Amino acid sequence: MADLFGEDPPYERHPITGVKMNVITLKRRALSFAEAVTAHVMRLQGVSYTDIVHKLGTNANRIGEIFRGDEHPEAANEAFRLLTSR
Repeated sequence: MADLFGEDPPYERHPITGVKMNVITLKRRALSFAEAVTAHVMRLQGVSYTDIVHKLGTNANRIGEIFRGDEHPEAANEAFRLLTSR
């Protein structure tokens, strides 16, 4: 059902319980270097781990790999450089 602006709401309802649920629009199995940098930037900006996972459309294990440096280990330095060069 459209809202007052003719747009669909950013949620859907569970068909049995009617509970509002977020719409998943993006699913990533792996993160690119740019996405890894973005995760680090968000972390440095104080965004919660869970919100980073949700906003990047991946699972917590992928974000953990990024933050531990298992994947794209140079992303942390690039994120810091981007934030300090402004």
